[in-house]
Amino acid sequence: MKLDKFYKLKNELETFSFERNFNPLSKTLYYFSFLGNIFLILFSYFFIKDVTNSIPELFPGQGAFFSIFIILFMTGYALFKRFTFEQFTLGVLRVKSITFNTIIGLLVSMLLVGGSFYLSLKGSHRLIDTSEIIEATTNQTITTQIDSIAKYYDGEIQFYRNQTTRTRADRRYRDSIVADLQKTKDAKVQAIEQKITNKTASEVDTLQENDFAFAMMVVFLELIILIGVAFSAFYKWTSYDEMKKTLSTPQFRQLDLNLKLLKLYYQNGRKKEQDPVLPKSKFTSLTNNAKINCSKKDIDSFIAMCGELEIVTGSRRKRVYNVPYEKAKELLENQESI
Repeated sequence: MKLDKFYKLKNELETFSFERNFNPLSKTLYYFSFLGNIFLILFSYFFIKDVTNSIPELFPGQGAFFSIFIILFMTGYALFKRFTFEQFTLGVLRVKSITFNTIIGLLVSMLLVGGSFYLSLKGSHRLIDTSEIIEATTNQTITTQIDSIAKYYDGEIQFYRNQTTRTRADRRYRDSIVADLQKTKDAKVQAIEQKITNKTASEVDTLQENDFAFAMMVVFLELIILIGVAFSAFYKWTSYDEMKKTLSTPQFRQLDLNLKLLKLYYQNGRKKEQDPVLPKSKFTSLTNNAKINCSKKDIDSFIAMCGELEIVTGSRRKRVYNVPYEKAKELLENQESI
């Protein structure tokens, strides 16, 4: 294993960094939450569009106008909801207590989330609701089949009723046949109604199951959005707080000083490879002019470190810059993290 790879693994495995370790999760949740916004906007569109369709036509292209307006409005609503909840989360993390502003932020966030949930839930219901179609189909099917049966049996009944009878026994026989035909007709009509009703009930149950599934989907999508936005705000604040604490340690105060000296040593990046190194006396004078708070010992340590890291090379009489400024900066930062 190469030494630079070892130091990289050591830094990853032995040093916990919230910013580095949770950066992929934060990005995944944040961008995944936009997928939830897209679906909720789509569901809301079906509900609001159904409402606007009931408006009498006032001008040509009214349908297209309302479609574009609804999409733009719901997109703005979704972005505003994300921004409000993110600021609320950052506010809670900042003050770490219940204040008037946090309560107002919570109420506004809940109001926006509730409105989005209501519109999306209604829209998902409108999207899959086929109860009117089922009812119309059921009534038409029952009517068609009953009419077919009634036409046949009514014809038979009418035929037997029109038969002439001479004796009482013949009339009883005729009436019994008519009664049997009527019973058969009623039984078949009832069987058809029961069969179609059972089928309709099954379709209604399936519709209710789908409606419940879509309701759970809306809840899940809202949670995806809230978790993605909240964790992104939490990640941002925690990374900032972690970096703030890290920069207050002696190690990173020294790194900050060395980076300032390096920038001055390279004349703000103007010095190139193989350019002569600034004399120590001139470099010391430049640090005083730049008002960098450092001692002679700090300058000596910095120059010695540049030699150890081979940022500068050569003899005492002729020392030159061995690497570009960005590479030198990287070497210093890696050295401080070891």
